[in-house]
Order: sequence, then C-alpha cells, then structure tokens
Amino acid sequence: MPSNVTSLTARRSTTVEDALASIHAGAIADYLAAAMGRDWDGMRIVRNRAAALDLAHPGGPSLVDQLDALRTQTAA
Repeated sequence: MPSNVTSLTARRSTTVEDALASIHAGAIADYLAAAMGRDWDGMRIVRNRAAALDLAHPGGPSLVDQLDALRTQTAA
C-alpha cells in the first residue's frame, strides 16, 4: 500500500509542476506580446497576475523575476 501512496504523490507533484510550467509559459507569451505591441497596461496586468501566482506558490521559480529579466532584455 505505501508504494501506491508514494506513486500517487509523485504523479500529483508532477502534474502540479507541469501545470505551473504551462501557466508560466502562457504568462511569458502574453507579456512578450504586450511588450511587442507596447501595451503597457497589458504588461502591468500580466505582471500583477504573476505576482499573485508567486505569492500563491512560494519557493518555486519567481515568474515576476522572469518577466523582469525579459523586460531588461527587450529594453537592451
């Protein structure tokens, strides 16, 4: 029985990580699209959603940091 519990826990963890990765990728795509269109409000909205996501999932990679790095790279 413990092997089944471990297996389910590992599967759930992978699913959550995959979902977060997908959400991060979507936010990055939205942010880049807004930046390319000089849609400052759109960029701000995506960044605010990213900050909320970072607060909801502490300890993971910071989406706000990733977006800030993109902003720095596109400004250069």
